[in-house]
Amino acid sequence: MKPGIQWLMRLFGPARAPAVAAAYRDALDPDTPRGRAIMADLAQYCRVGQTSFVAGDPHQTAFNEGARDVFLHVAELVGVSPDDFPSLLDRSGIG
Repeated sequence: MKPGIQWLMRLFGPARAPAVAAAYRDALDPDTPRGRAIMADLAQYCRVGQTSFVAGDPHQTAFNEGARDVFLHVAELVGVSPDDFPSLLDRSGIG
């Protein structure tokens, strides 16, 4: 079982977890223009294509890694794989 689904199962229980996962997919479906635009924005904002490390600043590094972790959680729940990240980071296809 994927970590995101495990998280939902622990948080919401087996009865509600599937509905929460479905809500993510409905709201952020990357196969729709709006869902793809939001996922592309989150990929950029959460620094998916960049290192989270900031030399000499462990607090900023931790913050950046936290943002990246949130994106990875959302991406997993909506079915976006790391192979899809480059296309999300390509701003020319968003519009």
